[in-house]
This record gives sequence, C-alpha cells and structure tokens, in this order.
Amino acid sequence: MERMVKNDDSAVQNGRLGLVLSGGAARGFAHIGVLRAFEENGIKIDCISGSSSGALIGLFYASGKTPDEMLEIAKRIKKSKLKTIGPFHFGTAGLDYVEQLLEKHIEQRRFEELYKPLFVCATNFQTGEYKIFSSGEILPALRASTAIPIKYGEQIIDGVVYIDGGMVNNLPVEPLRECCSTVMGVSINPVAYKNGKMKIRHKIMRLTEFLLNENEARRISLCDYHLEVAGLGNIGFEDYDRVCEIHDLGYRATKSFISENPELLKYIS
Repeated sequence: MERMVKNDDSAVQNGRLGLVLSGGAARGFAHIGVLRAFEENGIKIDCISGSSSGALIGLFYASGKTPDEMLEIAKRIKKSKLKTIGPFHFGTAGLDYVEQLLEKHIEQRRFEELYKPLFVCATNFQTGEYKIFSSGEILPALRASTAIPIKYGEQIIDGVVYIDGGMVNNLPVEPLRECCSTVMGVSINPVAYKNGKMKIRHKIMRLTEFLLNENEARRISLCDYHLEVAGLGNIGFEDYDRVCEIHDLGYRATKSFISENPELLKYIS
C-alpha cells in the first residue's frame, strides 16, 4: 500500500527533506532499495530518523555509505550470528555482532561526526517511553535501538535500561518535524494473511508485527508522505539470506512512489 499524507502544520519551512525508516529486522534491507531509488532520481535526503534496523540503515547512509556499499555489507552478514535458537534467547551475542559490523564499516564514533543528522529511537524499559539519541556516542545508541527484548536482552546507557525502539515508536517521525519542512515515512511491516498452525517463535513474530503496525499507525498522519513497502509480509524477520529480494522490493516500491509523486523531485540536489 502506498499513501501520501499531507501535513499542513509543519514546524518549519526550510526546504529540508527528512526520511523516517521503520524497524523490521531483516526487512530493513528494503531501506537500502529505498535510498537507491532516491539517489537515482537525484533526491537529496537531509536528515534521517529510524528505529531498530531502520536506525541501522540510517546510520550507514548518514556515515556516507552508498546503497551499493550497504548492499555488499548486507550480503556478507552471517545469518547464524543474528538468528536465535528456539523462541527465546536472552544474550548479547547478536548485539555484539552488530557492533562489530559497525566498528568495521563505520568510521565515525559520534553523532556529531556524521555527514547527515541522524536520530536513533530506543525504548526506555523502565518508563515505557521512547528516547531519541542524536548526540554523543553512536554505538551504544544503536545497540539500544536494536536490542530486541526476547532475543538480545537489553542495553544500559547511563544507568537506564533500553530495548528496541520499535516496541513503542517504530516510525520516529517526531524529531524530523522539528528540523525538516517535509517528512517521508517508510514502513516495512505489512500484515499478510496467514492461516494454519504456527510454531511459538512464529506466533511471537506475528504478534510483534501487529504491535509494530499499531504504533506506526498513530504516526502516519505526522508524515507528509508515507510509503508502505508491499510484498514484505511474507518475508520473515530473520530472513537475512534474502537480502537482494528484500532490497528490490524497497527499490521498486520507491521508484513507483516517486513517479506518482513527482513533486518530490524538487528536492533534487
């Protein structure tokens, strides 16, 4: 489903375009395709906000990585390092692997060193409120934003316990409304019809899908444009070996979206 939602109450009118990337584990590879489509059309993204895998892709882009470079990194990800064994797995091995990837491929260590402003959303597990990180050290914030509670445990920053940002705000548009005149949100968790029995891990993922959709729905009206990438509903959160397929879904959806909304071309850099 592709929708355009106009917002006449933008906080600023500065000609800046902000992009919000939702979380969705392996489905986050679709954001690489989204960014590729924007680049091919010469559309400049000024600021990025994201939760979980959306924050991760946002970081790569804000650090200066091209879609080609991001795709190559994604292809080399070791699925076994991220996939859990059984329905629950409380530990930090997955987060440690993500941090190793970032240390290897990201030169910058602080938000202030990035080429584009980046806003990373995590969930305060003690209050149930979301927290936006946009300054200071990058890696702790990314670990917090991607700390899926039933898989990787939590991340502690300054004595506060944080978990995956998508739990309460999977489409963190709020910080971009303060610094961009136009904001586009990208969602990657369409709910596909499913029938038959499910194993407990698949039931948990299904419930997570419902939760993500519900908290995103409350924020779509804050976006000037909103794209939900179709076709991802039948791709699992842990399908890290389907990188190219997921990327292509994001790419094709965004190419079509730009064709249907040619006014976005005014943001050509």
